[in-house]
Amino acid sequence: MPKKSHPELDGQKPQALYTLQLRRPGQALRERLSWSLIGLSTGVGLMLGYIWLDPLERSWPTFFEPAPPAATEDNFQQGAEHAMQAAELTQSAEFREEWVEVAILWQQAIAKMKAVPRASDQYELAQQKVTEYERNLQYAQSNVDTRTAQAPQNKTYWTTGSDRELVIALQGMPTRVMQYEASCQEVLRYGSSTIELRNGYVRQYNNLDGNLRVLADSEVVLSTQGTPDTWTLGSSKDRVLRVQGTPTRTSQYASPRFTTLYYGNSSVQLDHNQVISYTNFDNNLRISTQLLPVHQQQPAPEYWSMGSNRVDVLRAQNTPPVATLRNDTSCEETFQFANSEVSFRQGYVTGYKNDSQNLQMR
Repeated sequence: MPKKSHPELDGQKPQALYTLQLRRPGQALRERLSWSLIGLSTGVGLMLGYIWLDPLERSWPTFFEPAPPAATEDNFQQGAEHAMQAAELTQSAEFREEWVEVAILWQQAIAKMKAVPRASDQYELAQQKVTEYERNLQYAQSNVDTRTAQAPQNKTYWTTGSDRELVIALQGMPTRVMQYEASCQEVLRYGSSTIELRNGYVRQYNNLDGNLRVLADSEVVLSTQGTPDTWTLGSSKDRVLRVQGTPTRTSQYASPRFTTLYYGNSSVQLDHNQVISYTNFDNNLRISTQLLPVHQQQPAPEYWSMGSNRVDVLRAQNTPPVATLRNDTSCEETFQFANSEVSFRQGYVTGYKNDSQNLQMR
């Protein structure tokens, strides 16, 4: 069946992207996955070589627009108030969720103190407070990593690497959105704070207003969740090995960033030791794509359509994809359900191939 596309979303005229060939099930996706990882490695290598050969004359554009001047009169006072709240909560914090709130409050306090201008009489004291608060933040973060969770399946924060759907579910709708289609970039603005995404995943952020529910230096959190005996997209390599055991073999491409763990004909693709894709052709991967509670507060949609996001597709399909393929360099992502495929660009559906007649779309 020809692949359907949406010209307003992908910026191109519909084209026939598939030709009929006699192949074993999953062979085409495996080939695309191999070439995709090779392409990622090559792209990274070329970029690093470009910088190495001419490091002084090259400048890279930033996708953060200059933030509008923030009101600074109350920054010190607001920072002190956040610090007081964090200190009070520290006295009673027991579970991981409570320490998450402590860490976020310290981050907010730090952001406000850093915003105190040099011309202020409180500038030097604010800088001392930044150092003090950063020590407190490290202590809170260590408790986030070690304390028992009261509700392990519930996440109230996002991280670098999180998907857009989780960010918006936790932050609410941004005050402004800027998209850069050619470079696969998107910027969400919340007041003066900004979040930069690539292919629909957080690449970096600037928490100028201290209003972002982000935890730095934490394991990637995505909209999908694992259980104690499963792993999910975004899980660490250690988590996969702990759940799956020793792989049949391991492959590493030109860039050390990318590693593939094979379990028979199934595979797990890692970028910086975090799961970004998988193929479950032997049905032996203990993968979970169950969504976080924050996405389950509304009834699941019966259907998805062109322009739907990844969470909408997973909720409507109500079954884990047999395989996923993600390539942030080319700004593409694919979910495979049996022999059917759903294609995304920047996290939004731009095409599909319903060979198994099992896609809940209209």
